[in-house]
Amino acid sequence: MNYKHTMTGRVIIITGANSGIGFEAAKKLCEAGNDVILACRDEVKGKAAVENILKENPNALATYLQLDLADMASIRKFVEDFHALGKKLNVLVNNAGLFLKGDDRVRQFTKDNFELTMGTNHLGPFLLTHLLLEDLKKTGKETGDSRIVMVSSSLHDVNERMNRGSSVLDLENFFLDKEGTYSGQQAYKNSKVAMVMSTYSLAQQLEGTGVSVTCMNPGFIPTTDLSRDASSVARFMLRYLMAPMFKLAKISRTVDHGSKMIVDLSISEKYKGVSGKYFDDFEEKESSEESRDEDLQKRLYELSARYCCLDGYEALTAPAPPPPEEKPVKSPKAKTPKKKSKEEKEEKEAKETTENDQSQGKGGPDVEGIKFVDEEDKPEEEKPEDRDGEPAKVTVTVEDTSKGEDTGNQGNDGEIKNEGKTEEIMEKGKAIEQEEAKVEVAAQ
Repeated sequence: MNYKHTMTGRVIIITGANSGIGFEAAKKLCEAGNDVILACRDEVKGKAAVENILKENPNALATYLQLDLADMASIRKFVEDFHALGKKLNVLVNNAGLFLKGDDRVRQFTKDNFELTMGTNHLGPFLLTHLLLEDLKKTGKETGDSRIVMVSSSLHDVNERMNRGSSVLDLENFFLDKEGTYSGQQAYKNSKVAMVMSTYSLAQQLEGTGVSVTCMNPGFIPTTDLSRDASSVARFMLRYLMAPMFKLAKISRTVDHGSKMIVDLSISEKYKGVSGKYFDDFEEKESSEESRDEDLQKRLYELSARYCCLDGYEALTAPAPPPPEEKPVKSPKAKTPKKKSKEEKEEKEAKETTENDQSQGKGGPDVEGIKFVDEEDKPEEEKPEDRDGEPAKVTVTVEDTSKGEDTGNQGNDGEIKNEGKTEEIMEKGKAIEQEEAKVEVAAQ
């Protein structure tokens, strides 16, 4: 279909249009001359999507409006913002959705205490659709053709091979709060079958209003942002391992394929007046047996209307989520001693040796020319000329007097023998006494 030459001029709202098939559908609908409103949760991404459309098509009619389907207040605010634009509404595409596949044991919640997947994929679109019904009815009355397009999934079917272990929708356990019943797969399946059933319920209510409601399965498209909340490992396996296999088996489809289905159901003359139908691969198909249960459809509709506080229904408040489980505090691990380098070990050993020597009255390194040595380590007498002309310092070797041995330079009492009795020796003797006093203090 050549969308550039269709030029339908409709006003179309697409939820979740900042990426994936929603974004591609928005581009194609703008090319066809439609006024497209991109309803997205993330303002930065939503505005960036509009900019990207305008770069390729400067004349495109693309607008961003903020919408968080996981927040009832945000949905009501979006409808107010849309009405402030003063535009009619021809088509509403409920495309946004999420699939949680990270930690299957932990439920997450919307701001209104709904289980996050059911709240975002079903209750959010349910409320949005009903708040915009009067706009769609008005257009339908004027033109005879306004439309609601629901983007569901083949995973709405409990018998789908990827739904192994899943069960049918239990309205008594709508938010999967019964112990052992929650999983990301089950929550997604429930939300999508609820969307299909809502299609059938709305189609019956809107007969004769000019508003048609259809539901579609875009197919498995691994390159969309649907699994954005899954774990990094799950996303990697989905995109780079499973996707190529599914492509070979002709199970997966492309973003272009899915977006074309949205566009055709939104503006193609082929689907004018077609309502209450489920489409797969551009063909009308029969949805799951569960989704065609009329009694379940009615009960689900009433329950959804109550949770969304629609006029004419008794409001129902979702129970508060249970408090998060406290994780056990782990005892701090004992720090492993840092391995010391060879230099650090040698330095430590040298320091310990010095401290040990000092505690025994022995010296370490030279202290102002005076050195303490053991008898086995006696230095040779230093001569003045040994210093290359520099005045020689007097070096005195002091022996441990407890041994009762004489070093040759001093007696057992440690006094210096004055052999020449010259004035020079006297001066040096005084200097030695001063140095000995310093060393004695250091040795202590």
